[in-house]
Amino acid sequence: MSSAPNSPSSSSPSLIPLSSSYASSSFDITITEAPVDQANELDANKRRHPQYYFEDGNVVFLIEDTLYNVHRYFFARDSSHFRASLRDADVSNPCVMSDVSCADFDEFLAILYPTDFRRPAMKTTAQWIAILHLAAKWDFANIKLLAIDNLTDNATPIDKIVLGRRYGITDWLPGAYEAACTRADPLTLKEGMRLGVEDTVRISAARQVYGTCKARYETECLAGDLGDIFSLDRSSEGTFSFMDGEEKIINILEGQVVEAPVEYLGSSTQTGQGGSNIQSGNYSSVGELTSNQKRMRNIKLQKEKEEAERPMKEGRRPNG
Repeated sequence: MSSAPNSPSSSSPSLIPLSSSYASSSFDITITEAPVDQANELDANKRRHPQYYFEDGNVVFLIEDTLYNVHRYFFARDSSHFRASLRDADVSNPCVMSDVSCADFDEFLAILYPTDFRRPAMKTTAQWIAILHLAAKWDFANIKLLAIDNLTDNATPIDKIVLGRRYGITDWLPGAYEAACTRADPLTLKEGMRLGVEDTVRISAARQVYGTCKARYETECLAGDLGDIFSLDRSSEGTFSFMDGEEKIINILEGQVVEAPVEYLGSSTQTGQGGSNIQSGNYSSVGELTSNQKRMRNIKLQKEKEEAERPMKEGRRPNG
């Protein structure tokens, strides 16, 4: 059985930047009807797959330069896309799939044609991602769920963000974003390219802001703000999507910059020189903390003023 390639040139969907993956993959399949005098020539120029060219197969797929002769039953049973598109297909008219690699299709067929039901073959994360991609593309719901189950414990947080956005796996997103924002190492260039500009900027901003606090404060506040920072808003289709809330996100992050030093002040230790020993290393003097305290106090007073004026604006008497 072929393995999904691990090189950068692999067609694995996990390497595609997120910005190019919001739109669902199109169902690209073409049934070619070769003239009688060209049928033998077509077969001669292509190689038959050594494992997935069954003599009793009744639908032929042409992928790259390889012919697959498989059973229409499995594809029509589990996929509404194939149920319609394979209605007129037969072994003399190959179904050409130009946007699928042989390596990925081999992994997908290994699920449809298992060789050992008791001990399924072990697959890498990249192979399960390839299976997930094709299952989602072709609407094989059960195989998609199988891939999700196997990736849940093995995929990295970055994988889960990219795949969760692309395939609507909403349960992955909050935990994956939190892990990306609180891990010790910053995002790598490769990870940033996979995530796309929006997620890369937001994760980097959140890491910088929440990194000014102790782990306790960071965990409590970040977990509560994840939905707003990363615009995890359910659409009518039930999947998460970005909202138009840049100003709201900026306000949240700026608010944490203000509140973090004040929260952290109570846990800082005093140095022998009379200053504060801020373990995060982001604040060099008590004066800087005092300035932030004043700013936060002014914000609080402004909010209290607005709350007090609201009943009057609405034509109601204030309580008390």
